[in-house]
Amino acid sequence: MVLLNQEFSFTVDVSNLPCGMNGALYMAAMDASGGRSRLNPAGATYGTGYCDAQCGAPSWINGVANVDDLGACCSEMDIWEANAVATQLTPHACNVTGLYECSGAACGTDGVCDKSGCGFNPYGLGAPDFYGYHDVVDTSKPFTVVTQFLTSDNTSSGSLTEIRRLYVQNSTVIQNANVQFDNTTIDSITNAYCNASAPSFEARGGLAQMGEALGRGMVLILSIWNDASAYMDWLDSGTAGPCNSTQGNPAIIEAEDPATSVTFSQIKWGDIGSTYESSAGTSYYSS
Repeated sequence: MVLLNQEFSFTVDVSNLPCGMNGALYMAAMDASGGRSRLNPAGATYGTGYCDAQCGAPSWINGVANVDDLGACCSEMDIWEANAVATQLTPHACNVTGLYECSGAACGTDGVCDKSGCGFNPYGLGAPDFYGYHDVVDTSKPFTVVTQFLTSDNTSSGSLTEIRRLYVQNSTVIQNANVQFDNTTIDSITNAYCNASAPSFEARGGLAQMGEALGRGMVLILSIWNDASAYMDWLDSGTAGPCNSTQGNPAIIEAEDPATSVTFSQIKWGDIGSTYESSAGTSYYSS
């Protein structure tokens, strides 16, 4: 999937995703076939070619058993990481092309990939009532998410300069939250924002490097998961969201809400402005 100077949209229902859960939709710069071959008929459908910017060590790398416990690194575009109370949009750049097998320091925080990313979380940026149950984007019912990848010359050969987000709910376009950051009003991910907030991302090429991966083509991945080590606090607790520091404990989630779920539908991509419709105008939010 090639998304430079394009937009990507989908409808999602996160109403049954409590604190600590993450229903994710993202892109990885993995091989589209997942290393499928005569000796590896499984391929990407079964995750054999998976990689991301966290450089984890999968059991298989491109269809070959990972006996050396290597990390599988590649650029990652987190279009959607969210539950019912928090959401984050995050590009993660790597200074390598495609899947890179790492070991030692190359897999770490100072390695080939930017693990933290240049994220936009409305709650964390000062808009606590923008996204959530009965908020501006009302997560008690489905809504459409639109992400636009704008380039320097408005063509698919230009350099990625901005990632924009908007929502559509009840036939109304909801522009992303306008928030204050570094004495400036922002509502999107730009070079200026990443320069000020994400030095690790910039050190690995920033939006331009992310755009190169998007221009080559990336693979769409959907997932639902919880986090036994950090309880997903980075997404929805503390300054990031309204959840307390232990609500994301998987044992608590499984005891209190064992049927957690997320539903993705109406997945589309195309020219800017082509993948969604509205008939009830546009809504704006400022923090």
